[in-house]
Amino acid sequence: MAIAKSDIKLFKSQRLTDEADGGGRATGTAVVDGEVNNLFPDISRLDRTIGRINLRKGFAGVSTTTADPYQGAHAIITEGPADPRVSVLLFAGTQTDERADARNAIESFVVPAVAAPFELLGNQLKGQRAIACIQREEQRLPEIGQVFQLVNGAVSQYLRFTAVESRLEQFTYDYGNGNFTTFTRRRLDLSISAPLESTFPGGQPTPSGTTTPKSQVLGTQVADAARYFGISPLAQAVSQGSLSLRVKSVYSQLVPSSTRENSLIDQLAGYQRRMFIAAGPARTAALTVALVTGGQSRVFLGTGCAPGSLSLSVNGGVFADDSRGGLRFVSGANWITSGTIDYETGEINLVRAGGGYTGAASATYQPAAAATGETVTGEIPIELGNRGFVYTLALAEAPPRPGTLVVSFLALGKWQEIRDPGNGEMEGEGTGTIAFGTGSVSLTLNALPDVGSSIIFAYVSQNESALTQRTGSSVPAKAKVNRTLPHQGLLPGSYSATFKVGGVTKTITDNGHGVLSGTGGSGVINYAAGTVSMELTATPDAGSGITHAYQQGSVTDTPLTVTSDGSGMCAGTIPGAPLKPGSVQIAWTTRQRQAVPALGASTATGALPVYESEISVDHAVMDDGNGGWVGATGSINYSTGAFTLKVAGTYTYTEYTYVTEKSDGFGKQTLKLVKTNTQIMESFGGTLSVRAQGNAQSYGPQTDVQTVAPVTLDLLPGIAEPILPGSLVFTWAGEVYVDRSGVLYKNINSSTNAGVAVGSVDYKGRSATLSNYNAGAAAAVTLQACLTTNSGFSISALTFRTPGAPLRAGSLQVTAVRVDTAQLVTATADANGVFNHAVIKGAVDIATGIARLKFTSNINDETGASNIPVIPLLVRYNGVIYSSLPLDASLIGLDPVRLPADGRVPHYREADVLVIHHTAETTVASPAGGGTVQLARTGQAEITVVDPNGLKLKAASFSADREHGRVTWSNPLVLQDESGAALSTPLTVLDRVEHMTLCTEVQISGELAISSPLPWDLPANDTRVSSALSWGDLQSRYHHWFTQKTWNSGVPNWTDLPVGETTTANYNLLSYPPIITNRGAIDGKWALVFTSASQFQVVEEKLGVVSTGSTSQDCAPINPETGQPYFTIRAAGWGAGWSAGNAVRFNTDSCLGPLWMARTVLSGQGTVDDDQFKIQIRGDAD
Repeated sequence: MAIAKSDIKLFKSQRLTDEADGGGRATGTAVVDGEVNNLFPDISRLDRTIGRINLRKGFAGVSTTTADPYQGAHAIITEGPADPRVSVLLFAGTQTDERADARNAIESFVVPAVAAPFELLGNQLKGQRAIACIQREEQRLPEIGQVFQLVNGAVSQYLRFTAVESRLEQFTYDYGNGNFTTFTRRRLDLSISAPLESTFPGGQPTPSGTTTPKSQVLGTQVADAARYFGISPLAQAVSQGSLSLRVKSVYSQLVPSSTRENSLIDQLAGYQRRMFIAAGPARTAALTVALVTGGQSRVFLGTGCAPGSLSLSVNGGVFADDSRGGLRFVSGANWITSGTIDYETGEINLVRAGGGYTGAASATYQPAAAATGETVTGEIPIELGNRGFVYTLALAEAPPRPGTLVVSFLALGKWQEIRDPGNGEMEGEGTGTIAFGTGSVSLTLNALPDVGSSIIFAYVSQNESALTQRTGSSVPAKAKVNRTLPHQGLLPGSYSATFKVGGVTKTITDNGHGVLSGTGGSGVINYAAGTVSMELTATPDAGSGITHAYQQGSVTDTPLTVTSDGSGMCAGTIPGAPLKPGSVQIAWTTRQRQAVPALGASTATGALPVYESEISVDHAVMDDGNGGWVGATGSINYSTGAFTLKVAGTYTYTEYTYVTEKSDGFGKQTLKLVKTNTQIMESFGGTLSVRAQGNAQSYGPQTDVQTVAPVTLDLLPGIAEPILPGSLVFTWAGEVYVDRSGVLYKNINSSTNAGVAVGSVDYKGRSATLSNYNAGAAAAVTLQACLTTNSGFSISALTFRTPGAPLRAGSLQVTAVRVDTAQLVTATADANGVFNHAVIKGAVDIATGIARLKFTSNINDETGASNIPVIPLLVRYNGVIYSSLPLDASLIGLDPVRLPADGRVPHYREADVLVIHHTAETTVASPAGGGTVQLARTGQAEITVVDPNGLKLKAASFSADREHGRVTWSNPLVLQDESGAALSTPLTVLDRVEHMTLCTEVQISGELAISSPLPWDLPANDTRVSSALSWGDLQSRYHHWFTQKTWNSGVPNWTDLPVGETTTANYNLLSYPPIITNRGAIDGKWALVFTSASQFQVVEEKLGVVSTGSTSQDCAPINPETGQPYFTIRAAGWGAGWSAGNAVRFNTDSCLGPLWMARTVLSGQGTVDDDQFKIQIRGDAD
């Protein structure tokens, strides 16, 4: 008997509830079409207030007494709810799963991944709505809406961040024995969408991480294992033959959520990345490895380490770092199971299973310092024509530094990232490679980027002009003692200093002209200011102070306004003459130009512009007591006060230009930045500050005792650039000194990393001041590691994205600092996202958070002449982003944390089966028996007739010729539905045309590509596109039939293979196959367990013993849900030789397709009292 349309039914599941055990197996009760509340309950006022999700399980099935196949079975939603605040989705289930199983499948949108780039800071208590965390400065900040997992043993919880606040803090770590170190970390205060359900322990900060025991913080990755099927109307009309169409949305609301606003304050417009730069050549250090605990050993290099430069020899093995913080085996004994290095602190941890190691080791490595680079940014706009998985970047003009490139792209509305860990391979939500020498980057994305978005990249360039290594030779010894005496206005020729070296008294005196000399050293003295600077021949003995003796009188300060000529000379008169020779000091300020090469600017020629700014330089000179100036050109007349002075001179100006070079054998041209040093004149401001004494001044004796004289070492004489913090390592008088955050340490213990603090570093002055040093030291200073930095880069264009979207219209505010004037400029986007400030131009896409800015006075000037340079590190922004705030899981029926933040899921996917359908209406006012109605089109998929109340005319009352688009009324015409209820007129003929096709591409804009052309013109709005939940062919059957000699009821064998021996006796499947029907069969695993030679029990895995049987009679256990046998085992098929304990195992499949239906109610006022949605069960049969 063929399958009739009336045989296709939607059956209810065991329990139509939202309890954990809702769903279950199929019942024999069919859902009555059009019956109110046949699956879902009414929507309550509370549901309308806070939102709700209801899940109901059904089974699409064929109710026949045969096993005929229902081919290509699938289900679609043909009509969604009329209420816009209610949505419906379908998703697949199993034959026996319950609501708890379905909920778990839905909530598995994300799964745990690798460790997060931050750790818990201290214990986080049950009930908290925010957590405190800590991370390194260079690590990626978490973003609003991201999901992470906390794990503490068997306890875990997923968290979604609703607000992210960060700040840098200084932490101090005690290595023991009073040895401390200070380090900087970023503290994170992260608000979460739901309170903590348990207490999660966290650690305290250490240079290498946090202390243990502590909870793990894991990142998550989108598994998106569940697939949803829904319906959406066409947004635009389509024409016959089209292979693409646009729907109003590719998403449906699965979880109710409310919207909240989150502020973004002082965010950097582009990543501020830290990198570790080699500060000197390789050095070798003798180390002592200490045991930490169990199998963990630890040793410290004492300084930072350049990635990829470490070679560690320890316990017979040689290991090298992998440039990513791990250790790899090189040669010798491979005795460690794992190893790590902290490049910032030089901490090395070694782990092995058999216990730790203590003893000697040696390391060769390059000292390094952490530098913050200026980010270069750019984008690749994504259009339909260039959308794909593989992209390349050509960054030859400014190749990235290793470990700094970050690429972001938007896929289905979610930002994805690919990062360079420093080894030339890209990783993250995609793969790729990077050639640091050429700047060529190849990217393979895990997902297609969204059309209308951009691939955004940011990195720190290999700007060789920004950092210079200053090592390799000894610096002439300049052990300076600087002293500001407690008095000003010293009498020239009255000063002397005494101290002891090796027990011998040393003396330094002034000659009355500002020059110091003697057995102890040399130097200069400023009589007017009372300052002394001495270069000692050797450092004083321990405990030996320096005694300063002099005579002192009062001074007079006077401002003078003068002008300078073209050579920089000025002239003037100092009041109060006659003046005391040697008592005069003059101070003034000049301005010097400096050039800054820019990155990120766009010009018509392709060359990057070079910007100029000015800096102030302070000067001061004193007279030499003989009518001249010390170290300056000019003269002074003490009798009249008249003077001349050269106040402006030439200085070295570094000019940056670009030259074109041929970069390969094919004639390709590239631009190269060239530096040229020239001498130019300073500009003088016109004001002098004069200090002097009259000739009649009286003086009195004074004494100043300097008990511990700090020694200042001039490390880089003749160099104007400042020292990069953390890069300095030098030796002096047999000691090694290391800079840590401006503090100098010596005698660093490689087991604890502790040292003795002995001084400080003046980075700008390029000097080191020591308060603890060896007596009698006179050897040269040798720089083992040192980097100096110039003024850095500026930019005139910038592309960045906000850490979340969408943005509130008109909320994005950008601030920047001009290089040329140091002026702070601020601009705010208008309601359309456009910036039209005098300096800041551009736009922000509020939907994606992508901002494209240009700093210029004329946005239409393509020559670059109007560009205005800004400091990239100081470009910041404020804004407000919208985020969806999921509601209480116990009220809405699902835990939303592991689902998309806005609660929406895609209901179209590539390779989905789509049904594009449109239903037309033809009104028949007075149908007559035997009459016909010719419809406007042919080739319909379905024709139905309804009355004004929605009642369907029974099938016997009309015939439909779908091929020719014609309806013929029966004669006589009986206007009733299938249940006998009367219909009223006028009648409406509903004829639906449809096109089944494969979806080949999905875009978040609503664009769908299909595999076969549309056969009709279809209008917008009334045409629907449904995605199909497919089961394939449905058919009841038995399979995996086998026997088993012994059946263990305590541990039954429900696998598909026999356990132990099979029986000699058997059943004749060929001649007497079991009878199974679509109406009676279930998905089950069965065992016929013999209790004697002829009697057996019928056992099902889930149902237990359902019947008994005998080999002498047909066995047909009844399915109580349908009244039909599960199967029929015919007596004639049994062979002889059965005995108690034997068993026959087989499985049965039903002709049922399980599906779950999710009804989501959003918070808000309903618009429809009695709503409905329609599901169609579809397939083919003879």
